[in-house]
Amino acid sequence: MEEEKKPEKENMGGEKKEALMQKFEDRPKYIILEKTKALYLMLHSYLELFPKSEKFTLRSRIEEIIIDSIKLLVLQNYKQTDIERKELILEFLANLYLLETLLQQASIFKYLSFQGFDRSVSLLREINNYVLARYKNLGGKHECT
Repeated sequence: MEEEKKPEKENMGGEKKEALMQKFEDRPKYIILEKTKALYLMLHSYLELFPKSEKFTLRSRIEEIIIDSIKLLVLQNYKQTDIERKELILEFLANLYLLETLLQQASIFKYLSFQGFDRSVSLLREINNYVLARYKNLGGKHECT
C-alpha cells in the first residue's frame, strides 16, 4: 500500500511543478524588451497628438531614442561576455534618462498631458528597475552608480 501512495505523492509534486513551470512560461522571456516595446506603443499614441511643428524635432527625437533603446536590448542578447552586455545596458540606461528628460520637456510645453507623462514615466521607471537588476546580476568590472 505504501508503494501506491508514493507515486501519488510524486504525481502531486509533478502537478505543482507543472503549474510552476506554466507560470514562468506565461511571463515574457525578455521582460525588459517586452516592457520597452509596450512603452513605445504607449508613446506612439501620445506622439501622434504632438503639434505638426514638433514632428521633426522633439517628437522624432523621442521616437529615435526608444527605437535605439530596443536595438540596444536586442544587441545585448547577442553579446558573448558580461562586460560587453554591461556596456550596452549602460547605454540603454542613459537612453532611459534622456527619454525621461524629453518627456518632461514635452509635458512642460503641453504637448503631453500630465496623465500621459505620468504613465510613461511610471513605465520608464519600472523598466529602469528591471535593467538595474539585470546589470547587477551580470559579472564584469563596470560599476553602476
